[in-house]
Amino acid sequence: MSVTVEEMTVEAEQFLKEAYNLTLDIPIKRNNRLKATLGWFSFNKKHGALDIEISGKFMDYGSRSDVIDCLRHELVHYAMYTLGKPYNDGDAYFEEELCKHGISSSGTGPYIFGPVVRYDCEACNKHAVGDNLSILKRPQRFRSKCCGAKLINVRKDTIYGDYKEEIN
Repeated sequence: MSVTVEEMTVEAEQFLKEAYNLTLDIPIKRNNRLKATLGWFSFNKKHGALDIEISGKFMDYGSRSDVIDCLRHELVHYAMYTLGKPYNDGDAYFEEELCKHGISSSGTGPYIFGPVVRYDCEACNKHAVGDNLSILKRPQRFRSKCCGAKLINVRKDTIYGDYKEEIN
């Protein structure tokens, strides 16, 4: 179910050629340290465009369509940077380019994937899910966000692909 760097490279070359008549002149890399973001395009003034990095966890547990959407988002950053156009999230021109290609903007979906912890609130029985796996080791040290009560029915789970659920 995971998406490989090789698959993403083929997709990137095709997308850039069709959408912008550009070639991919930077590597696409897996980054297992990315936690707060799904991917990024990096560059600096001295060396120019450096690479596109995609979260390893996202590559392993995200759906193929979501990973490709994220990759294309980063490719639009790269294309706009290469073409000397506005390339930052929130720039009107950049956001129009995303829309033109049917690509999601940054932070558009509250969803999680990969290893998670599911639990219930002892006071109100509200169900919650989170990505803090340390809850599994000592659930008595944590409290629910809804009522501040003890956590019950604490269990590990894994969420794959298109199943989206908000983290509490």
